[in-house]
Amino acid sequence: MKIFIPFLTLFMALGTPTYASDKEEIMAVDQAFNDMAARVGNRAAFAHYLAVDAVKLDGGAHPRYGHSAILPTLDELSPNVSLTWTPRDGKVAASGDLGFTWGTYVLRRVDGDEARLSYGKYTTIWEKRGGVWKATLDMGNPSPGPYPTD
Repeated sequence: MKIFIPFLTLFMALGTPTYASDKEEIMAVDQAFNDMAARVGNRAAFAHYLAVDAVKLDGGAHPRYGHSAILPTLDELSPNVSLTWTPRDGKVAASGDLGFTWGTYVLRRVDGDEARLSYGKYTTIWEKRGGVWKATLDMGNPSPGPYPTD
């Protein structure tokens, strides 16, 4: 029995998945989502990263289901409005096909020479479909100001 315990411990250590790489992957996907939005616009980025059957839950609005309901709301953002976000943390399930990220966002509106900033936080639920992470649920709501460490 004494010999069995070290082997069991070694087996468990070798058989334990490395969650750090899963976390790094999901965080990188969320960051790439933000980067794409900055490059090509929010509508194109959301069309690419959201699952076609995604649900969007934003503060002060009813749930929106699917691309056909979500993407037109992004057309309402004028060229004077930009949305950027910063992933803060995330996790991936042991199965490797479900995860979440959360972070903070800044909505910037420019009116003439004046820029107004609105702050908030978000959570995105991700599902790996065909080896590709897709956002299946995205929600956000306002914050009273910038994130304390910014």
